[in-house]
Amino acid sequence: MVIGLALGLAMGISSNFSLTFVHAHILLVGWATMAIAGMIYVVVPDCARSRLGTLHVWGHNLGLPVMIASLAMKESGQAKMEPLIGAGSTLVLVSLLLFAINLWRNGGLNHLRATDRNEE
Repeated sequence: MVIGLALGLAMGISSNFSLTFVHAHILLVGWATMAIAGMIYVVVPDCARSRLGTLHVWGHNLGLPVMIASLAMKESGQAKMEPLIGAGSTLVLVSLLLFAINLWRNGGLNHLRATDRNEE
C-alpha cells in the first residue's frame, strides 16, 4: 500500500503519469485484493489452514512482484518485458483461482452452517 501511494504521489509531483498502470496494479491487485483475502482468512480459518490457502498466498506473493516490476520496466521502454508480465500475471491469476476454489470448498455456506450450529 505504501509503495503504491508513494508512486502515486511521485507521479503527481512530477506530472509524469507513465506508471499509472503500475500504480493501479500495486494498489488493486497487491493491496486491496490481498487485504480482502487476508480478512477472509481471518473470518474463515478453514480457508487459511488449507493447502489451497498456502498455494494462493505463495503464488500471489511471488507472481505479483514479477508482474509489477516487469510492467514498470515495459512502461519505461523495455518492450522485452512482456513475457515476464504474462508469467507474473498468470501466476497471480492461478493463485486467485485457487483462492476462489478454496473459499468455495472450505468457506461459504459450509462455514456459515457450522457457525449457525455452534450458536444454537
